[in-house]
Amino acid sequence: MIAIFIPFIFGCSCHDLVQTSPDMKNGFLIRHVNVFTAQADRPVLKDADVYIQGRKIARISTKRLNIPGAEIIDGKGRMLLPGLIDFHNHVMAGMIIPWDLELLPTMRFNLEAMLYSAIVATVDMNGESVASMRKLSRDIESGAILGPRLFYCGMGFTAKGAHPIPMVEMVKGKLPWYMRMFIPDIVIEVNNEEDMAKVDKHLAAGPDFTKIFLDDLPDGSPKMKPEIVQAIVKRSHEKSIPVLIHIGRNEDVKVAIESGADGIAHDVYKERLDPELARELVRRKMIVIPTVYVFDKLNTFMNEKNYTHYSRLERETFPPSYKKAMNNPKPYIIDDELWAGYFRNYRQTYSRVIHPNVKILKDEGVTILAGTDSPNLGLATGGSLHVELAHLVEGGLTPTEALISATSTPARILREVFHKNIDFGVIEEGKSADLLLVDGDPTKNIRDTENIIAVFDKGNRLERRLQ
Repeated sequence: MIAIFIPFIFGCSCHDLVQTSPDMKNGFLIRHVNVFTAQADRPVLKDADVYIQGRKIARISTKRLNIPGAEIIDGKGRMLLPGLIDFHNHVMAGMIIPWDLELLPTMRFNLEAMLYSAIVATVDMNGESVASMRKLSRDIESGAILGPRLFYCGMGFTAKGAHPIPMVEMVKGKLPWYMRMFIPDIVIEVNNEEDMAKVDKHLAAGPDFTKIFLDDLPDGSPKMKPEIVQAIVKRSHEKSIPVLIHIGRNEDVKVAIESGADGIAHDVYKERLDPELARELVRRKMIVIPTVYVFDKLNTFMNEKNYTHYSRLERETFPPSYKKAMNNPKPYIIDDELWAGYFRNYRQTYSRVIHPNVKILKDEGVTILAGTDSPNLGLATGGSLHVELAHLVEGGLTPTEALISATSTPARILREVFHKNIDFGVIEEGKSADLLLVDGDPTKNIRDTENIIAVFDKGNRLERRLQ
């Protein structure tokens, strides 16, 4: 929504929120566990044994397995799920706290917080250059950096003076001069046909997808012209690169649909979603990442001044310096009238349509993917995805549908739309052992996803360490 694109430029902060554990030669055997497979034909297996060997799910059986030498894990009263996927993240960014803007971004902590929270893959919706994001992705793949699988667009495209530029300028204006000078360009401005050379150069670098910003933040600020949106989509598709468009209003959805884009980042949040547009999204097989929690958080944080409503898991995924700041809130004033008006309007209008618009998406059959837009205003990377699932349920999804929006559906989109050769997102013999073991039954109570007992990353049981 108003993602804070202050990139990670000050070096990695080492926290060791998670660590890999020693290799188990004979693997892990989880016994008597209920298994959420995330497969439509049989979503839950009752009282099963699951054997993890190496990087794979080797056996799933409703009969007792005997694997000599395997580490036994008691699954009674617990549920095993696929590892989660956050389809809207900004791993290079730092969470904004209005009364302490000098806190530095914490990229490494963001990555570890996701694994700590059983997020095994994430889609970065605007970061640094394609080359920088590719290097980070390869460092994760090689094990040089611990983190979830990373899919990225590099930097997104926007119009002159359009979102996220006003937000970044507002934040920069409140930073000390010695910090402002280090903030680089974080978006690519495209205003006319002459600027298409920038698009071609970016696409030649090989991003996983293209991101376009099409939202007036604050209200009434510039937006990209529809013909430029269409030109960027056309060029991207010629390179077999999918396109996601950040939207805010019904008119933006209409432009995204007419451009031929593959999906929209965020749901309509400034007005009630037009059901006919939702039906057209279905006809065009376009995806939507509603990011409900970030909108709820904005109202709670800026208008209600409520900083105490976080879940236990969210607090565990606050970087230590941020945790200290959150425990000591200070008065703050938004002295820019454009932004002050935006927040006032949000309380009066936007917050009333967030959950109803999710219901419209569901009722019309739109493909919904879970994403958080973290780290954002008061939004912690990691634990926030679990709260997002609860908001999707509040918006009308069943717990099972919410779980699927963070597991098998995003995995399918990564395969079919992003053209990625992946084998996570479901629990099935032979698939990658990226798994989450929890107490309880999230298919009945979605908040049970937060009762984490164990996280497996490619078959390795992670050591989770409280800060």
